[in-house]
Amino acid sequence: KQWYQRRVAITAGEEEKKELLRAIPGVFDFTNYYAVRYQHLHLDALARAHSDKAETFSIGTSYEGRDLKAIRISNNLVNSDSKPMIWVDGGIHAREWVSHTVVMYFANALLGEVEQQKQATFNSLLDKYQFVLLPMSNPDGYEYSRSSNRFWRKTRRPSGCKYNNCNYGRCYGIDPNRNFDADFGNKGVSRNPCSDVYPGKQAFSENNTKAMRDYILKNLSQIKLYLSFHSYSQLFLKPIGYTTRKPKDYATHDAAGSAAVSAIRNTYGKVYKNIRSVELYPTSGSSQDWAYLKGIVHSYTIELRDTGRYGFRLPAREIVPTGKENLNAFIALLNQL
Repeated sequence: KQWYQRRVAITAGEEEKKELLRAIPGVFDFTNYYAVRYQHLHLDALARAHSDKAETFSIGTSYEGRDLKAIRISNNLVNSDSKPMIWVDGGIHAREWVSHTVVMYFANALLGEVEQQKQATFNSLLDKYQFVLLPMSNPDGYEYSRSSNRFWRKTRRPSGCKYNNCNYGRCYGIDPNRNFDADFGNKGVSRNPCSDVYPGKQAFSENNTKAMRDYILKNLSQIKLYLSFHSYSQLFLKPIGYTTRKPKDYATHDAAGSAAVSAIRNTYGKVYKNIRSVELYPTSGSSQDWAYLKGIVHSYTIELRDTGRYGFRLPAREIVPTGKENLNAFIALLNQL
């Protein structure tokens, strides 16, 4: 079994390298995983092509100076400021490449570039809501995962020294999904600044988590759904992650999760489990829990394909089916609001 797992990992890595070599500079599509600049250029191109429905803007900049670029989409955009808001983000963990690509797929679907058969449904939703999508919430970490360490998870800000002694080497990065102010620093974290789950010295120490916090708080009264995409494991995760005590909205969360995983299963037969985050493992400082504690009742995380064969190295051929099944889950969630 161990030999087989190693062989699969090697094969997945080789396949991914070949896929990346096929990417055409300056082009964005859903047949590959692309650099941040091409994602941002594509968002801007969408906004230009649909100027009555979409605009791009930056909610801040990363530690290394990259834009945290979002796109806002609604019918009659200029008069949409008072509509209820739907927030979707991806890419908070650098190595989870399919997560931000699925959010990009959502942006294209809402604007009719893909999923044309669903346009009547989307048109109705765009009349009702304004959608704010932040596909790439950790651009520094993602670029590092492309260039240096494929399994990098965190941000890239210097975080301390190994064994508290810089003679042994320096540590980099904070886990952004342990950096939100929700039972900060207690469960599922490490005090070792080199650890993948190092939460930082204080909540919202990172440029990206701080920018997300500020934008969400500014629009808090309007946000009806907070949805964050991760990979992998095929899970629909509900609040709360740091205690086994069920929240008061447990029944609402469970119904939403059931609707989402049923929609996914009805697409290609993929099974996503509907569980509370704490049932996966206890964690403090997640974006989902922070959003829920701030009053966004419908706050969820979806862990995308697969269940471990490829793991973080999900082949690019899986992007579109993953996008399609989760778009159906997204529509099911909106119908629960």
